[in-house]
Amino acid sequence: MRILQINKYYWPKGGAERYVLDLSDLLRAHGHEVIPFAMQDDRNHPTAFSKYFVRKVETERVHGGISGLNVLGRAMYSFEAARQLRELIRHKRPDVAHVHNIYTQISPSILDVLKSEKIPIVMTVHDYHLITPNYMMWANGRVEDLSHKSLLSLTLSKFHKDSMLASFVQALTFKLHRLRRSYTSTVDRFIFSSQYVLNEHVDHGLDRKQCTMIPHYTDALTHTPRFDDDGYILYYGRLVEEKGVEVLMKAMHTMPGVPCKIVGTGPEEAYLHIAGDRMPNVRFEGYQGGESLWKLVRGARAVVVPSLWPEVFGMVAIEAMAMGKPVIASHTGALPEVIVDRVTGFLVPPADVQALREAISRLAQDPVLATKFGRAGRTRAEQRYGAERHYAELMKVYEEVMK
Repeated sequence: MRILQINKYYWPKGGAERYVLDLSDLLRAHGHEVIPFAMQDDRNHPTAFSKYFVRKVETERVHGGISGLNVLGRAMYSFEAARQLRELIRHKRPDVAHVHNIYTQISPSILDVLKSEKIPIVMTVHDYHLITPNYMMWANGRVEDLSHKSLLSLTLSKFHKDSMLASFVQALTFKLHRLRRSYTSTVDRFIFSSQYVLNEHVDHGLDRKQCTMIPHYTDALTHTPRFDDDGYILYYGRLVEEKGVEVLMKAMHTMPGVPCKIVGTGPEEAYLHIAGDRMPNVRFEGYQGGESLWKLVRGARAVVVPSLWPEVFGMVAIEAMAMGKPVIASHTGALPEVIVDRVTGFLVPPADVQALREAISRLAQDPVLATKFGRAGRTRAEQRYGAERHYAELMKVYEEVMK
């Protein structure tokens, strides 16, 4: 089968990109031809199809003038993306298109092309952007659904990048695509990694018949578990406000005898260092990837996911479970579907420093319980979040839309 995988980035920028790249490898391992379509970037994985990729557009920083107009035009409808994808389709003629994150950098213009070329479309939903302009349901330091607010109020709120210009672009494109049904009228099947996020989209008007729930996966067989540990608590992920790292640090401040390692980078890094550098039990490890990261995970007493926003899934949790580690996570979003409270770890209310401290303290003082939770997590990762199960469920969806 020829499978078109479409995502704005073709390098491991975040969780969605890691999934796209891992899934591409899984599909190739089963004998399928994977055809990527993305945005040009020096960090992209090498591919013979890069000549079809769209030009890079900078969106990390807010731009005015011509650059700002370029971003706005690209987000609304990218004629370049439509043209490039049409050329790629006529060159390779895929059997099915699997779409991921295309907002802003690629735009839904490609969905019109796929529809006109009669290519079945499957879309994995990695966030909340189909139902709210703040794609993480997070704005102004709290969980917030902005889907029903006016364009003016959204612009003035500066919900996106603390900028009225960026908020205006984000809100305008969201409302435009909702009005013209850019996604719901073209995508044959939406795939959600959790029941929580599926239900949120149905509650906001998506037809349940268009929806399928397939949890993300980790290939547990490639991860050697370790059921003992080196005694430290571990966080790994982006250092951003909504991930709740500050809450973790407040909890660790009350437990000076328990070591904690924080892995990752992000806009909150300098701010977190101000307090963390004065805490002898907290150590920042910076960015880690590959085996250096997995070594840190295997050495942990427990992995903490202290998220404040409603997580769409929880890849960190299942990776930790696959390596035999208990997980302490916030009871928010999809995380309660992944972690079984008091079986594979602990669930605590988000932003509750005391509850988080008690959960960490419990495992810090009881290595036998940590091992018990770790073994249960490994079993759950193998049985519920295995690669072959994910592949079989995904192929079933591909075959259904191709009919």
